[in-house]
Amino acid sequence: MAIIILLYSPSIIFVLPVPVNGHLNHLSYYNSESMGIGNKYFIDQALRPEYAKPNELANIMFSIQDKNGDDIHNVNVMVEIYTAAGERIYVFPWTNLAIGDFEIPYTFEKNGNYQVVLSILNEGIARPLESDTMPPTRTILTDNLNCNCERAVFNIAISETYGLIFSLTLYAIILSAIILSGVVIVWILLKRRKNRQSSKSM
Repeated sequence: MAIIILLYSPSIIFVLPVPVNGHLNHLSYYNSESMGIGNKYFIDQALRPEYAKPNELANIMFSIQDKNGDDIHNVNVMVEIYTAAGERIYVFPWTNLAIGDFEIPYTFEKNGNYQVVLSILNEGIARPLESDTMPPTRTILTDNLNCNCERAVFNIAISETYGLIFSLTLYAIILSAIILSGVVIVWILLKRRKNRQSSKSM
């Protein structure tokens, strides 16, 4: 199996296969989602790095499968990125992929929440013409009016400090649990020692 990295410029599309084992090796707890759309597709989405920062290159990863978890082949996809205010800031136009596992490099310039829209053309539908590969923006991101396709919307948060704060919080919780366990163990040992001394004095 191969995962495909897609790089787009106004005139060239580079398709770079990169070997992987399985669909997405790991789904993180942050900036990742899984959902079913339509009657056929199930999609895993993840961001690498998980805690992406502004002006840091990130890879938006997708794995399109059928409802049984099997690979989808010969699929036409389009990816759009919208800000929380509804402004579309990036479009990867309709592209035919040999397999549904792929990733798109993108650099988010600002902190904030973003919505990534993955569109999948229904089977048996020809890929839009070159002049129609970048449709107009939409207010309702899942709207597929005039598009014989299925759409999924994924939420991504970009922050300068969230990863650090999350890690420090996690370490603090673990350290607190260790300290609490140590206090409880010491208390139990002291209580047992006191009980033994009381038994001997009787």
